[in-house]
Amino acid sequence: MTFATLATYCIALAIAVAIPGPGVLALIGTALGGGLKRAMPMIIGIAFGDTTWLVMAVLGLAAISEIYAEAFTVIRYIGVAYLLFLAWKFWTNTSELKADEGSSKRSGFASMLNGYLITMGNPKPMFFYLALVPVLLDLSAYGAGELSIVVVATFFILVTVLTPYALLASGAREWLKSSRVYKIMNRTAAALIGTAAIVIGLRAH
Repeated sequence: MTFATLATYCIALAIAVAIPGPGVLALIGTALGGGLKRAMPMIIGIAFGDTTWLVMAVLGLAAISEIYAEAFTVIRYIGVAYLLFLAWKFWTNTSELKADEGSSKRSGFASMLNGYLITMGNPKPMFFYLALVPVLLDLSAYGAGELSIVVVATFFILVTVLTPYALLASGAREWLKSSRVYKIMNRTAAALIGTAAIVIGLRAH
């Protein structure tokens, strides 16, 4: 595997990730409502989801998703249900804008799991890896070492491209601290997360 080949793959992936979709909407909503404490674990979950799709595509297992389509539909609806729950929590939140240190670990894990479920229920990364990976990378000539490099590069690109979204949304959250604006931000977060849930739900059909 040459550097030029890997660089071409990374550029194509970065462009695909940067295009706003359900995952980005959910990430922005989470960052607005919960700050980086919850947004960064979600990014990690999204990145793990993408690398899962990548490994499945490389190993030729993506075709199994057609046979076991019901399983992927269940995963998608679990992600939708959790997003709707988050949207409801943000919409009804009337507390002050402050850190919730006591639930940081639980919230972080929940955000990471939600990011993973959103990605696994979103066909966009599946189609990307199925369509472009075989074109950009000669998978027949790849061993475990080459696959590991591509997986690490994919994870790095996902985190690098998505982090600015979280930083911008979280920065706006920290900057605007009035109770009225905080309520607006919570409602905005609820709207974004709810929209992401609707989009993912519609794609299940």
